[in-house]
Amino acid sequence: MSASPVYLDAATAAPMHPVARQALLAALEDGWADPGKLYTQARRARQLLDAAREATASTLGVRADELSFTPSGTTAAHGAVLGGLAGRRRVGSTLVHSAIEHSAVLHAAERHVDAGGIATAVPVDRLGRLDLTAWSTAVRAPGVALATLITASHEVGTVQPVAEAAAACADVGVPLYVDAAQSVGRVPLPAGWSVLTASAHKWGGPPGAG
Repeated sequence: MSASPVYLDAATAAPMHPVARQALLAALEDGWADPGKLYTQARRARQLLDAAREATASTLGVRADELSFTPSGTTAAHGAVLGGLAGRRRVGSTLVHSAIEHSAVLHAAERHVDAGGIATAVPVDRLGRLDLTAWSTAVRAPGVALATLITASHEVGTVQPVAEAAAACADVGVPLYVDAAQSVGRVPLPAGWSVLTASAHKWGGPPGAG
């Protein structure tokens, strides 16, 4: 029997990757200035920020100008849901989501409903897997502005059929927001999403870094 402890809570947080640790130390040492200014220290801070953005964008398979850093995963989720709905308000006011989304997404859905919007929760089976038939029906309904799906459950670990759900959304022109906090850095990212969020501390980054 091994005397070394086994860590089983990586869905909550993971040890920092050595490269991320080096980047953090460099930022603490040289990245303290305002990266929006033009003096020497500010330019160094801008270099560090741009390098981090380029590296993260490369990992996610997007352009650097398509990537935004936020204070937390919750902030990112709220922005994705509420911002996505606001941008599509001329199309409709319905949000489609699975019944087992992260609380950050569900709270955003509640805010949307409180403001007069509609939220449709799509059921899952006994293993927590999305009902794709119900999903396809939901996203085809009139007035759907946005759909959102978690890649893998943070509670029971079920991996969702994101590619199939994305295809159903694409068929009717509904953008899909994917919460990939539990899968980025562990498995290949699914295709077909319009907006995706992840949380740094769950895939080798420092806690509290967004």
